[in-house]
Amino acid sequence: MMLLMRIFGVVLFLIGLWQFYVTWKYHHFLTTKGTDNAFSPLALYYGLALGIVIFLLGLGLMILPQWMYGLIQ
Repeated sequence: MMLLMRIFGVVLFLIGLWQFYVTWKYHHFLTTKGTDNAFSPLALYYGLALGIVIFLLGLGLMILPQWMYGLIQ
């Protein structure tokens, strides 16, 4: 079960890194081309926040999977 938690942590870690990359690309798009959408900054901030949460959750599961295993028991 611990190995499964570590694998899940690696997957979440990689998804978090991908979310950071996508947020950076969207920020680059907004600064170069721009848009008239009023919700663009909100999407940018929530994308970054989601990336941080997923990244930290994945990092926590990779380093110390026991705390998540204790939550589901």
